[in-house]
Amino acid sequence: MTLNTCLKPAYGFCFFFYFFHTNTAHSQVYGCNDPLANNYTSSATANNGKCTYNATSYTPVIKVDPINNILIENSGLQMAGNYLWTYRIDTLTNAILQTVNLSGATNVDWEDIAFDGKYFYVGDFGNNAHGSRTDLKIYKFPFSAIPDFVSNPNAIIPSTQIDRITFSYSDQPQPLVDTPSDSTRYDCEAMLIDGGKIHLFTKDWIDTTTTHYIINTTLPGNYILDPVEALPTGFLVTAADKTPRHGTIALLGYQNSGFGNHFMELLSSYHDGYYFNGNKRIINLPDASVMGQSEGITFRDSTYGYISNEKFVRSIGSFVLTVNQKLRSFNIKAFISPEASTVYTFIGNGNWEDPVNWSNNKIPPSTITAGSKIIIDPPLGEDCILNVPYTLSSDSIFIVNAGKKFLIQGNLLIQ
Repeated sequence: MTLNTCLKPAYGFCFFFYFFHTNTAHSQVYGCNDPLANNYTSSATANNGKCTYNATSYTPVIKVDPINNILIENSGLQMAGNYLWTYRIDTLTNAILQTVNLSGATNVDWEDIAFDGKYFYVGDFGNNAHGSRTDLKIYKFPFSAIPDFVSNPNAIIPSTQIDRITFSYSDQPQPLVDTPSDSTRYDCEAMLIDGGKIHLFTKDWIDTTTTHYIINTTLPGNYILDPVEALPTGFLVTAADKTPRHGTIALLGYQNSGFGNHFMELLSSYHDGYYFNGNKRIINLPDASVMGQSEGITFRDSTYGYISNEKFVRSIGSFVLTVNQKLRSFNIKAFISPEASTVYTFIGNGNWEDPVNWSNNKIPPSTITAGSKIIIDPPLGEDCILNVPYTLSSDSIFIVNAGKKFLIQGNLLIQ
């Protein structure tokens, strides 16, 4: 038989046990579990991905106008080592402190930057010109290879320290055929690193539906990617990032029509190794006359982040609209549930103590605050192994999702 029960004695926590045999019984209640949604179900213990929200508009705050002219075209933005990176930018003075050149690398169409705490990843996978590139790649190099900016304002990373990750799409019709500019489903401008994997989100010019592809490693090599899931955003996705703690993902983009309205879509409470099966909240941003062509987004902490745009020039009859390249800041605190800030999700395979197995490399601390939640959600067929002593405090929540394996090799103390 199968037992999947939530025990709530005087301890004040919720603990799910799952034993695997032939029959299945589910005690989870599916519904919208986001208190900020207008169809919130307080009894829901599992998210059904159908939360709805009132229309929300938001204008990110201008930090720098204009950014340095060498950043007229900037697509990637990343926070690393307490600095913003397109170039190394000081977030206090907004000065460009350092440029970093990759020796032996070719910029065909660099579109995004990602960071996993140790390595930088530069995505050369823009594909809107003809839709038929055969050299899609990601350059990977260690953050430690970047020298001190004071004595090295113009740094060079030697080619011996740069790995190449190349890939193609399994569902792209073969042989590859050129398409007119901006008319392919296989353009890509958004990337993030999570759980030791590289996640890509396409910029689909045909029906504005982004497709999620995963490279199941960060090791160099050549990979053929299968589509994992698709999300009809209604806008062209140009950037993605994930918050350091609770794992909310932000997709940034714009409509290639009308006034070029911009959007940020927040993804949270997803599960089972997917991103599009949880809460999806659209934040309406201003149009291109304000936002330019925004293609960079990064989080500094759990709610605060930055958006950058390229210089935008459009002729409208005799009028020429010009929007400088700018840096903006934003805060999503009002758009996500407070409880989300203390969720730790195991999404890998193997030992508890390995950061790569946790969403955004965030391992639950030895003491977690009241109401915090730990979710065990490894991919089907893989394990979460508690190989170290761990204490669950009162008023914390511990969930092993249905069908997932949680093995205790260390000591689990329940207060």
